Amino acid sequence: MSSVTLRRATIFGTPIALGTLAAIHPMMAADNLGTWNLIHTLQIPLVALLGISVLLMLRDIGGGVATAARLAILPWVAFFAAFDGVAGLATGALARFAHDHPGAAETVTSASESFGDSFVLAAGLPLGATIFSIVVFSCTAIAMRRAGISSFAVGTLAAGGAVWTFVHPLIGAPAMLVFLSGAFVVEMSSRPATVASRPVAEAV
Repeated sequence: MSSVTLRRATIFGTPIALGTLAAIHPMMAADNLGTWNLIHTLQIPLVALLGISVLLMLRDIGGGVATAARLAILPWVAFFAAFDGVAGLATGALARFAHDHPGAAETVTSASESFGDSFVLAAGLPLGATIFSIVVFSCTAIAMRRAGISSFAVGTLAAGGAVWTFVHPLIGAPAMLVFLSGAFVVEMSSRPATVASRPVAEAV
């Protein structure tokens, strides 16, 4: 498989996979526990691939803003995967316990409240995911726009990625479709070979 094919498979395949998961995402763990757990397991490697997709699309783009986007990708992926994975799988485990032990409603309720009262889980991780998502997608959009990529492409790419991070269980499928539209234009755009070496001041 050529490097171009592998790159495009990652850039185009990842939002398709995440959009598909979002489309079948149950609203509650008890609605379909197997699907719920599978989704929250698969999203961990897929969000890492989404970060890699952004890195691939930033190829040949230099400057401080592009560097900021690259540096923010790892903490964004880590915060999101930790929050979504921990919250989703923990909720699934509680739902399974409640199903298997109908008389333990008080225990399940207490565990749920303790989980929700945790600052790290209930506030810290989602806040980190939100902050770094904004940094990643806003800096990516600015850097790409300075590199001459169309406003439509950078706008849809940034909006789709950010919206998916915030509300993927609700409108994640259309958000990933928007991201995919922007990614397609970005990937197919021809960029000058000198983009990486252009000073930021000249790229504005």
